[in-house]
Order: sequence, then structure tokens, then C-alpha cells
Amino acid sequence: MYKRTCWRLLAPALLCAYCLVAVPGPAAGFEGPLDVRNSLPVFLTLGSPVMLSAEGEDSIGLDFTYSSTYIVAASAEWSFGLDLEAAVADIRLRRLVWGDSLELGIDIPVLSFNSGFLDGFLESYHDAFGFPDYGRSRRPRNDFLFEVSRSGDTVVAGDSGGIALGDVRVGLKKTIYGRDPLVSIYGSVELPTGDPDGGYGSGALDAGAALLVNKRIGDRVMTYFNAGAVFTGGLRAEENLDLNDYLYGGAAIEWLCSERLSLNAQLFAQGSPFGDTGIRAVDEVSTILSLGGRYRTGRGALEFSFSEDTNTAGAPDFMLGFGYSYRLR
Repeated sequence: MYKRTCWRLLAPALLCAYCLVAVPGPAAGFEGPLDVRNSLPVFLTLGSPVMLSAEGEDSIGLDFTYSSTYIVAASAEWSFGLDLEAAVADIRLRRLVWGDSLELGIDIPVLSFNSGFLDGFLESYHDAFGFPDYGRSRRPRNDFLFEVSRSGDTVVAGDSGGIALGDVRVGLKKTIYGRDPLVSIYGSVELPTGDPDGGYGSGALDAGAALLVNKRIGDRVMTYFNAGAVFTGGLRAEENLDLNDYLYGGAAIEWLCSERLSLNAQLFAQGSPFGDTGIRAVDEVSTILSLGGRYRTGRGALEFSFSEDTNTAGAPDFMLGFGYSYRLR
């Protein structure tokens, strides 16, 4: 029954994807903010916004993010056991429609949670620079743990090594001011196509809305600003939870340092959909600093990024990202 429901929900998204891929054209100079998605497993399927450019585009891309998370904490009501590494592959399709002022987009994520191999490296890294290890050294190295419970009842229990479809997102971006600064509005819906019991989905419909602004500084620098909100449908897993809507925002800068290479820096922040659990690492605002860049090859661009959780809350300990995008025109 679950698989039939997933494919019913996914079919319209795949139809949109088919319509997105059939238009050729030239590449643009600026590529937009880095495609960094907060991969904290308990936030990943709850709207999970990313920084976006206000400019619409015709493109197809594949992003891969690998992250390490350690949150093992409990309060009077809640228990979060997260000691794992996560891999997220995100297929992205974008298509300009209706006079090039409206962009239709679809994101199809594939998720995998596993015990990983980085615990030894992270211990050495934290020791070398004197950073706290959040208690990671008290657990066996590379031992998998993914379980969230409330009042003694299991909400989510993930398995190591599985690969599954996540929640598919469909979005619309509309230009409302076409000069400098370029201003657009963005709206999205996340379909509950991922299995919520294993942590691959929310089991509910999530929606988002945002204001996007691009401001050029000279010929080689572009700045990006996002401000938005996510309206969660809750978490419908082994136990049903009503979660909070939350705000997010970010600022990014892109510098065209050569004809082919651009460098990026961005800071992204989002609130917690869980509200007040009594656990700082889940309740507080997450802030993610990302550094990276892109190397252009004709209409294509290779992306690389490294991200750190500067507030040590609401985000993985680090995220490493790679991607490739191809502009269809």
C-alpha cells in the first residue's frame, strides 16, 4: 500500500520532470548560490529549504552531499539518538515557462543513512584544534544509531545501509522585478513520497514560500539574499507529531575570479520545527557556513562545497558537497 501511494504521488512529479528537459541555449555567467541542503536527518524531510537565485533558469543537475551527525541527548520527554553519516543525492530539474518569467522546478532526493567511516578522522580533527566532540568519543567508532522517541514511544527508527526515495519537491519561481536588484518570489510543495518510519520522509505535505533577491556589485560579483518560511504538515511516522512552522534566511556572495572559475561563500540560518524539546542541539536556530565554488565547462558547471554548523545546533557536524549542473539554454 505504501509503495503504491508513493508512486501515485511521484507520477505527477515525473511528468513535470519529462517536460523540463527539452530546450537548448547558452550558459550564463553567474551560477547562483551553492546547492547546500541541511542534511540533519530529523530536519532533512521537513521542508529542508536551500539558498536560491532570484534568476530563473533552464537546467538539469545532480547534487551529492555527504554529512556526519552526532546528537545523543535526552530530556524529560524526548530522546534523540543520532550517530550516523548520511548521503543525499538530489536530482534537480528547472524549466522556464510562460515568457521566461516563471520557473517550474522539481527536486528528487535519494537518501541513505549508514554507520560510516569518519569517526576516527573527526576525533583527530577535534583533538588537533581543541574543538569539542559533543560526546562522540564515548560511543564505539562508526557505530550506527538513528532513533527518536517521545515519552518512551519510538517516533523514527532508521536502518543502516538502506537507500530510498525521499520527499519530492515541486516549486515555482516568479520574477516580480526584472532589473537590478532582481527580485522573485518562490513557492514549493513537498510530496510525502519517502518512508517516514525509516526517516526518509515526513509522511505529510509540507509547503514553503520565500522572497529572493540578487544584487550585482560590478561585473564580477553577485550577492544573493533569501528570506522565507516553511509550513510543515507534521511528522506521520511510527507516532504522529504536530510540528512547528519555521523561518529561514541566508546571504551569499559569488565572485567570478576567472572565465571558468567562480568562488562562493554563504551563511544560512533556519529555525527548528520541533520547538521546545529541552535539547539544545535540536531546539536552537541552526546556522550553516558554506565555502566552495564552481568550474564551468561550456554549459556545464562542476560544484564543490564544504559546510560547518557554526552554532553547533540543528545541522550536521559538517557537510561535503559535489555537484554537476547543465544549462539547457
